[in-house]
Amino acid sequence: MRSIWWSIAGSVVGVTIIMWVGPSIIAWWLAPKTDTLFNCKPSVEMALRGFQWAQLIGLLVGALFGFTVSFLFRKKSESTLVP
Repeated sequence: MRSIWWSIAGSVVGVTIIMWVGPSIIAWWLAPKTDTLFNCKPSVEMALRGFQWAQLIGLLVGALFGFTVSFLFRKKSESTLVP
């Protein structure tokens, strides 16, 4: 069970890192190497920034929801101090 929690924690850290670094990498990858009349880099950066904020908001709402649900399904013995 401990391995599963470490795996989940590592996944959250990995997703968080790629959420902030990913748009820069994709914009760099799509940047034209020469001057052209058409450059999609600003459009891609703007779209990915919006997606980045949507992911962050989803992460925070999901964490808050999970935290709230954890209190709803808590065992009675955990919430009372019985000697």
